[in-house]
Amino acid sequence: MKALLSFLIVCTVSMNANAQKIYSTPVYIGLDVVKGIPSYVFPEKYFIRKTVIIEPYVRFNRQKPGKSILISAGFAKGSSKVDSSRQVNSNQFQGIYFKMAFEASNRRIPISGGVGPMFSISGFKGKYQFKGPTFGDYTNSFHEKENLAFGAEGYVAYDLALNKKLSLRFLIRNAIAIRPGDISPPDYFPGIGYTKDMSQLLFSGGFSTQLFFRCK
Repeated sequence: MKALLSFLIVCTVSMNANAQKIYSTPVYIGLDVVKGIPSYVFPEKYFIRKTVIIEPYVRFNRQKPGKSILISAGFAKGSSKVDSSRQVNSNQFQGIYFKMAFEASNRRIPISGGVGPMFSISGFKGKYQFKGPTFGDYTNSFHEKENLAFGAEGYVAYDLALNKKLSLRFLIRNAIAIRPGDISPPDYFPGIGYTKDMSQLLFSGGFSTQLFFRCK
């Protein structure tokens, strides 16, 4: 969490200091307003439970019209839905992730598309169980630290202006990433999404809503 806050402070200060020299205005600060909420509203039906996800953004224009750069960092902590039919029937996760996207927007309608690299460093812990019809079930726990995944994310977004300063962004995203090593597949990988039964090649998509504030 400290690394996330430090990253945001450095990015914000650096961009405000250099925006006039390199990039054209405006600069936008954003925050995802949907991720994590369904895990509290539908804890028994959603694939993650009581999960805190904080994902802020900084977006600024490039010199070319209709081109911009989006930088984001995130923190996620929670657990996946308990499934007693599986060997690994509970999975807690915590991680930080960083994303960057090169974005192009349509000048006639408020639709944008972007793609760029991402990586996540996350930890997992939980319990697993092997059925034992003769000698009884065997239960144990696991704790995996500093799991790394890296790849790319692409998205299509629609921007709805609320006023001169605020706008909502409705976004459809897809991420693909590689996870080195032979490690048990997580149900949810921070920064990527739902990855149940995926071990090394992770693929996930979803829908989200973001709130942006125009700084200048």
